[in-house]
Amino acid sequence: MSAVRDDERPAMFRPLLDPSEVTFAAYSVTASAARHLNPDAPNPRPVSGALLRAMLINAVECGGALALDDLSKTVGFTYASGTFHVMVQEARPLPTPRTPACGECGQWESEHRNPNGTACDTFDVEPRPDTPSNPRCSACHQPFLHHRRSYTVACPSFRK
Repeated sequence: MSAVRDDERPAMFRPLLDPSEVTFAAYSVTASAARHLNPDAPNPRPVSGALLRAMLINAVECGGALALDDLSKTVGFTYASGTFHVMVQEARPLPTPRTPACGECGQWESEHRNPNGTACDTFDVEPRPDTPSNPRCSACHQPFLHHRRSYTVACPSFRK
């Protein structure tokens, strides 16, 4: 991938093997047909970091590829099959939003209303991560309620 960072230096993407390396709370995702990549015509949409990580897990399941620029933390990814197989998507970190995240799945309330199989059934900010009822795992640092859910980067078993 040959993207350009905001400071005009060429991005140096490397293969991204673990979606848990994608750690920002929010990203601006741009999708373009591979044959029509045009940096001057962006179509960004903001997404929560939790939804982006779910999208990356799904892209891998579909045989796609993931890449990360370590300096800008920009993520590039593709799907090898399905609806988005002809798209190259780029996700750039955004400042931490004031939008509350769901205590159970980490996604925004607006992402629960989309046809999105990665969100939980009901948006609720409680229990918040880092509270006694939703502590962080000592192994993966993900909240307790993210464990045993599909499309999260939580480890298989919660450890105190």
